[in-house]
Amino acid sequence: MPSMTETRAARSPPLPRVPAAGAERELRESSGGPPRRLRIGTESQPLVSVVLPVYNGERFVERAIRSVLGQTYQPLQLVAIDDGSSDGSRAILRRFEPSIQVISQANAGVAAARNRGIEASRGAFVGFLDQDDWWDTTKVEAQVAAWAADPCLGLVHTAVSHRDAVSEQEVPPLNPGAQPAAMVGDCYAKLLLGNPLYNSSVMARRDVLEQLGGCSPALQGNTVADYDLWLRIASRFRFAYVDQPLTCYGMHAHQGMWDRRAMLTAELDVLLQQRGRAAWLAAAAGRQRLATLYDALAVACYDHGDQQRARHYFHEAWRVARSPRALGRWAGSYLPMSVVARVRGPQHGQTPARNATSFFCRPLKGSLR
Repeated sequence: MPSMTETRAARSPPLPRVPAAGAERELRESSGGPPRRLRIGTESQPLVSVVLPVYNGERFVERAIRSVLGQTYQPLQLVAIDDGSSDGSRAILRRFEPSIQVISQANAGVAAARNRGIEASRGAFVGFLDQDDWWDTTKVEAQVAAWAADPCLGLVHTAVSHRDAVSEQEVPPLNPGAQPAAMVGDCYAKLLLGNPLYNSSVMARRDVLEQLGGCSPALQGNTVADYDLWLRIASRFRFAYVDQPLTCYGMHAHQGMWDRRAMLTAELDVLLQQRGRAAWLAAAAGRQRLATLYDALAVACYDHGDQQRARHYFHEAWRVARSPRALGRWAGSYLPMSVVARVRGPQHGQTPARNATSFFCRPLKGSLR
C-alpha cells in the first residue's frame, strides 16, 4: 500500500500551464471601463495574482498596495475588491488604476470578497493580502521559488513579522506559542490542532482553489473562513514554508472589533465537520483541542454577559478534559457574576460582567485522562 505522502502526491495535479511568452489577454474592469491588456507570463515566470479585500481601510490600504507593486517578482496581477466601503477606500483604489484591477460590490463579507477576487484572478498562483498588512519586496519571489522546487505543493506560507500598523515598529506576536514552521508537508493532522497561519502569508495554486471551491460561503463574517480553506487544502495537498519574515502583520486598536463568540463557534463547527466528536475524543491531543476551544468559547460568552451559555461550554470542557481545573471553572460558572467579581477583587474600569470574565481569563490547562 502506498504511503499517505505518495498517495497525496499522486493525485495532486501538476503545475498549471500558462500561455507562451508574450501572450496577453484583455480584461474588462468590473466598473465598465475600457479594456486593458494584462501580461500573463511564461512557464518559467508564471503570472501571480494577489487578492486584496478592502472594507473601510483608507488608513492602511495604500501601503498594502504599494508593497505588492514593489515586488521584485513580475508579472503580477493585483485584484482589489472594495466590499462596500463607506470611507475613502474606493477613491484610493481608483488612484492606482490601471496598475491594479478594482472590483466594487455591496458589502458581503471578507470570504465573499476573497472569492470574488479568486474568480477574477488569472495567475497560476494566488496570494492573499489583508488591507492592514504588507509584504517584504521579495515575498512573491521566494514563494514562487518554492513551487519551482516542488510543483505539486498546494500552499506556501511565510514567517510573519508583527508590526504596529502606524509606527511599523516590531511588537510581540499575538500568540508566542504558535509554530507556523511546523505546517509543512502532509500537515493536515497538525493543522487540526490549531491554526498558526496568517492569511497574508499564504499563496496557493489557483487550480487548487478552484477545485476546492474557494472560501466557504457558509462561514459568515470575519470568522474562520481562511482556517477552513487551509484545512481543506491540507487534506489533499502538501504545504511548504519560507522561513523568512516576509509578511508584516499590522496590529492596531480596531482589530478586536469582531465577535469572538461567532469566531469560536464557527471554529468549533469547522473542526466537527472535519472530524466527528468521537474521533476527537479518541486521543489526548484531540481532547485537549476540544476542551481548550470549549473553555475559550465559555469565556467569550461571559464577555457578553451570557452566563447560561458560558456554563454550558464550561460543562462541555469538563466533560472532555475531566480535570480538576475544568471542574472548578464549571462550578464557578454557577455563581452570580457579582459574587465572582467580588472574589476576583476590584478591577479598574471594568463592569461586573467584565470583572467576572477576568476571573476565568486564564486558559484551561489540565491533565487529560
